[in-house]
Amino acid sequence: MNLKIITKVILPIALIVLVSLTPVTAFAQTATTDGSVTVTIDRDSVSLIAGDWVTFHTVISNTGDSATPPLVANFNVASIHPGPHVDPEDWSPLRTQYIDTIQPGESVELAWDVHTLFEGDFAVYVTIVSQEKSFGPVGSPTLHIHAEPDNVLPLNEVIPVAVIVPLFPLALLLLASRSKRKQRATK
Repeated sequence: MNLKIITKVILPIALIVLVSLTPVTAFAQTATTDGSVTVTIDRDSVSLIAGDWVTFHTVISNTGDSATPPLVANFNVASIHPGPHVDPEDWSPLRTQYIDTIQPGESVELAWDVHTLFEGDFAVYVTIVSQEKSFGPVGSPTLHIHAEPDNVLPLNEVIPVAVIVPLFPLALLLLASRSKRKQRATK
């Protein structure tokens, strides 16, 4: 066979076949937990006005037979529909809370303050992980936030009013001054 055919045709095809047959398990990671840590949330939905604050609570419980390792609770938010970019740091001043060991049968309650920045529908949830990496994430149920638009005048309607109102008295003064000059000129 010609060396060009081997290097340009057969070798690339053989490489593709070899790569496609190789199992991709080196990067796979499975999150596991024995079910002894549970997370509940105090409500499933809330409706409010964009810009309002809401506080919700999660309860992290140890239903197992032994104490948990120290835990980390992390708040997150996602937009349910395409639209506004949601940055969790902007929505909550306290995104991460640290929990000491929880003894069997005990629970820890955490409060979360959320500032709804935009109108729309959002999913808020809390994920628990072990500080010692001994088990994978346990997620809370989702809190659905529906934020209605703020009924304040839209900015494109406010700016013209804010500019015209202060100019109106100035325009009256200029007209009065002009008419006085005309009266003086005719005398």
